[in-house]
Parts: sequence; structure tokens; C-alpha cells
Amino acid sequence: MSDLNDLNAFAERYIAVWNEPDAELRRKGIAALFAADSVHYTPSQEVRGHAELDVRITKAFDTWVRPGEYVFRAVPNANGHHNSVRFNWEMVHLASKEAVSVGFDFIVLDQDGLIKSDHQFVDR
Repeated sequence: MSDLNDLNAFAERYIAVWNEPDAELRRKGIAALFAADSVHYTPSQEVRGHAELDVRITKAFDTWVRPGEYVFRAVPNANGHHNSVRFNWEMVHLASKEAVSVGFDFIVLDQDGLIKSDHQFVDR
């Protein structure tokens, strides 16, 4: 991402991958956002490369989004500097519109604007 002026749009594209029901479009979204050698960190796991990201994101989709009870959304507060981006996200219960889980991602971009490392934090 050579132009960091629209970081909220970047966060929306990132979250869209986690909500994408079509497996092929999800893989294309991963390839468009993440470098081939990217790393995604959570408190309990480390995921490397597109294939492992596909498994990780598909598992989250199948667990939370596919059943039709929840959806992920970006909070429009993205900010960044020096090839890094930080934004909050929420997992929202569709019926109540209540955020049942919240957190943030801290992302480091490579020289081509692709995600080099993604550190995901879950606050609740």
C-alpha cells in the first residue's frame, strides 16, 4: 500500500476477507492483502503464508460468520505511520447488533503495501 491516506478503507478490505462466504474470493482477498511470506499472530497461534492464512480465516468464518449469527466489522478509527496500520474491529451479534468481541490488529506493511506481519489482539 503505497498510499496510506485511506486507512479505514484498508481496514474494511481486511475485514471483508473475514466475512467473505465464497472460498475462491476469500483466497483472492488474502493474496491481494498479504505478502506470500506474511505472518499472522494471535495470542495462541502463529500462521505463515497464504495457505495457512486461508485455513485460519476459513475456520473463523465457519465458526462465527457462516452460521448467520455474527459478522465482523471494522471500527472507523484506523491510523498508521511508517508502513504500519492499527485499527479496531468488532464481532457483532446480528440480531442484537451488540459487539460481543472486540480487539485490534497492528499490521506492518512491506515495500509493496502488502501485509508483512499482522498482530491480532482480542480485548474481549
